[in-house]
Amino acid sequence: MYGKAIVSLAFIILLLISFSLFIGTVDIRSYFFASPDGAHNLPCTPTHTQSSPSVPLKVYMYDLPRRFNIGMMQWKKGGGDDTPVRTAEELPRWPVNVGVRKQHSVEYWLMASLLGSGGEGEEREAVRVLDPEIAEAYFVPFFSSLSFNTHGRNMTDPETEKDRQLQVDLIDFLQNSKYWQRSGGRDHVIPMTHPNAFRFLRQLVNASILIVADFGRYPKSLSTLSKDVVSPYVHNVDSFKDDDLLDPFESRKTLLFFRGNTVRKDVCVLLLVMSISFKTSGLMSR
Repeated sequence: MYGKAIVSLAFIILLLISFSLFIGTVDIRSYFFASPDGAHNLPCTPTHTQSSPSVPLKVYMYDLPRRFNIGMMQWKKGGGDDTPVRTAEELPRWPVNVGVRKQHSVEYWLMASLLGSGGEGEEREAVRVLDPEIAEAYFVPFFSSLSFNTHGRNMTDPETEKDRQLQVDLIDFLQNSKYWQRSGGRDHVIPMTHPNAFRFLRQLVNASILIVADFGRYPKSLSTLSKDVVSPYVHNVDSFKDDDLLDPFESRKTLLFFRGNTVRKDVCVLLLVMSISFKTSGLMSR
């Protein structure tokens, strides 16, 4: 009786592992390939003095070709100019009716905020600087989530190669930057809110400050609260506007976290295994 139960359990575990690898849910490489110097365990240590709360953080934004960011927003135009976006006027509006892409658009809004910073008398927590020598942090405007949603959504589709190539080209660009080399990427900020964003070369940026929505698929060697920033999803529904209290945030006692509208295959796998487990247990008990 116990022997059959053990065999059944082993079968379920093997099935879970095989199925997860098959559909691309598990990224084995990011679990085993950590930063060679253990940098993922260290907090960000900027080269320059940390800003005080009253002084905005100085952020330098890399001039990446448009194919790494807004070029992917022009789905129907196809390619075109690939020069970097350097001013707010050059940044196109975020398109309407883009479905699930909207919830991962934090990368776009971060870029838009930096491009629009520096106005007279405007109070900001971070401002863009054009001189990388005086920067305290470096923003990498690669829309990794939009890249997955545009090029790699089906995981095995031929278009997936474009997503991978962008990651290869970006890593090559960063590793040739003296500012990346100087800190090992620790003071670089990279948006990565989609659970499958940057999935091919994640282990090469595990020392950087990642902008994530949750830690659902990230091992501790890649992403932790000690260095990363958790950003909210951009809602696909209208905001609640019926608060009458002077301080509605203080009055709310329950925190609700919207984890996104993306179908998470790891949940599907778990349900499948649970279903098989129940069926197997039923057969064993007969």
